[in-house]
Amino acid sequence: MTRPIRLMLFSGLVCLALGIVLSLIMPETESDGLILGEDIPYYSLPWNDNPFFPGEITTSDGLLANWETVPSSEFCAQCHYREYEEWVVSIHAVSGPDIIYETAINANEHAHDNRHGTEKIRWCDSCHEPLLTLMGGVNPLPVVGPNDAAAEGTSCIVCHTAVASKPLAGNGALTLAINNINNYEPALILAAPAEHARAMQARTYNPLMGQSELCGACHTEIRPLAINGDEPMNLQDTFDEWRRSEYAEMNIQCQDCHMSSNPAEYIAALNRGEQPERVVSHRFVGINYLLTAADLPDNLVVFLRGGHPPGDIPRDEWRASLLEQQHLILSLLQEAADLALEAPETAVPGEELAFDVTITNSGAGHDLPTGPRDQRYMWLEIRVTDVNGDEIYHKGWFNEQTGEVDPEAIMYLKLLYDEQDERITEHILFDVDHIEYTRNPIPARSSDTIPYVFTVPVDSQGPLRVEVRLWYRLALQELATYLLKIDVVIPPVVMAETAVEIPLQ
Repeated sequence: MTRPIRLMLFSGLVCLALGIVLSLIMPETESDGLILGEDIPYYSLPWNDNPFFPGEITTSDGLLANWETVPSSEFCAQCHYREYEEWVVSIHAVSGPDIIYETAINANEHAHDNRHGTEKIRWCDSCHEPLLTLMGGVNPLPVVGPNDAAAEGTSCIVCHTAVASKPLAGNGALTLAINNINNYEPALILAAPAEHARAMQARTYNPLMGQSELCGACHTEIRPLAINGDEPMNLQDTFDEWRRSEYAEMNIQCQDCHMSSNPAEYIAALNRGEQPERVVSHRFVGINYLLTAADLPDNLVVFLRGGHPPGDIPRDEWRASLLEQQHLILSLLQEAADLALEAPETAVPGEELAFDVTITNSGAGHDLPTGPRDQRYMWLEIRVTDVNGDEIYHKGWFNEQTGEVDPEAIMYLKLLYDEQDERITEHILFDVDHIEYTRNPIPARSSDTIPYVFTVPVDSQGPLRVEVRLWYRLALQELATYLLKIDVVIPPVVMAETAVEIPLQ
């Protein structure tokens, strides 16, 4: 046996022995949580004695998490590097530091800075920065120290210490057993890996880890009265959309699709009537193609994500993984919907041509679109050309220079208005008074048919080519122009397209 191998074996035995000794001599800690007043002074409680209100997240003992000891995902990466490498390019990894979110909450906080604006951010941060909220870091005065885990967004420890969920309550309605800090001692992990797996909520030990209820706690958004208004306002219902769908009846959970190593292929297999193998990935593939666009110029994706990831992951490797994440996202979007075009066999110059376009939500386990629908939206583009390629009808155009979308387009968008009936386009949710939809979202496995009609020019030469595209866009242009104040056009992506040729009589 070579000397390096002997040294490795010796080191491992030493760690194991140390872990066993520590487990015998160290008393079991009931809680490492911090107590308001004693451990955390000057903490603002404007409504009640719940330190996390108006957010719904909490700890199993009701105490604040210890900012000195809660481990970061980078710590977990020492043993779980593959999972960390997947997670670090996900949107979960930047749910707090991404510039779009940070700018939006600053705008919300400023709008209400004379009415407990900072404390109201606990409602947002319960999902976007859950550990910062649990540590007591969302406070007008800085009362806790810096912590690597607090800056990571929705990190490993958030999901892997969850023991209960109230998904219809929303806004991070998770209970985290996060304060038994002995579970994070490296020596104890080495000494008792099975116990560590049990404590860290592997799906084998806690079924919640594989259930949509875990995801629903944050993918439900209900604004409470403490923020504004005379009654709670439902702003996101993704979990409830799934709960009412065939997918819930079929026991297909959020994790089955969004934690698949290839979500688009998983959905395609379901649509073929197959029962695909479940291969777990921590990429959490969703639809935020902008925060994974590593090919954007001038390091824009680094800016939007709030900087490079922490740790030693090579930059080239990280960018390549971002591009793979973007590929998975775009594939998922393209698997979500189908288009059908029903048109007459012939058209007559000088007369009306009527046709129907049907959008089917064929691959999403929730409505299309879903999530923050005041920003994430779909629209239809219809373009008709004659045999010479001359355009004779066009609805749903997109201006690549300005980011403007045809105001006459059939659009699936939620419109937010304040008390003065002024449109809110920058996701300032604190000020929303009422909501309208340009067109209702399409539930899972349902369809929406849109009729079109126009007059064919008398001098048209056939056949006519009718092209239909379903576009998806992550955010309104106003978000970049007026909130982020960056000179960037937010690009849309094509979800589905089809075309047909119609001869002229």
